[in-house]
Amino acid sequence: MRQITDEKQIEYWLDKGNICNCFDTPDLVFQVCRYEKGEYITVPDIQMDKIIFVVEGTVQIYGIREDGSLSPVNEIVSPTILGDLEFPNQEITPLFTEAKTPTVCLSLSTQEYREQLSCDLRFLHTLLRSYADKLKFLSSAETMTTTLEERVLLYMKNVCPLHEINGIETAIFKLRCSRRQLQRVLKKLCDNGAVKKTGKGRYQLIT
Repeated sequence: MRQITDEKQIEYWLDKGNICNCFDTPDLVFQVCRYEKGEYITVPDIQMDKIIFVVEGTVQIYGIREDGSLSPVNEIVSPTILGDLEFPNQEITPLFTEAKTPTVCLSLSTQEYREQLSCDLRFLHTLLRSYADKLKFLSSAETMTTTLEERVLLYMKNVCPLHEINGIETAIFKLRCSRRQLQRVLKKLCDNGAVKKTGKGRYQLIT
């Protein structure tokens, strides 16, 4: 992780992320950090004392089960907000957030600005929109379909460019399943003629 201190660079990222339009509070001081692929942005058991705006890059969010296996939650392309769910009750995050690509984040201390932010109507509306987006994702992933097979087909039909999975790792984060589970379902769908394998980690929906 490398902190960016150049004022022109900070202004550039604030403008690119349209961050100032998320607040009524004036003169907020942001930190800008660049993360390389594989670096952690948040880790469990540490209190979230900041709001993080991911303005460039892709991040993976996941937990670790008791047996040490990975529990995917989501893979998100910028722009997105981290720390929004933890802000109201100053909670500890249970999840890892890892940069999948080179990623740029702007962070704002919620310890320093909590009183102002709690009365900042535009900021609170920003949090509500972020909550709604995350709730929509969870609802579509869990209530619109009942089985992983159904989720895979829906994902390939409505999300994947050209209706093709190109890379198992991305798919397991979007579908929130294990690699073994996804490979088992894809094999079944191939056997049934609903999907065809087009290369290593590549599967095409047959329409």
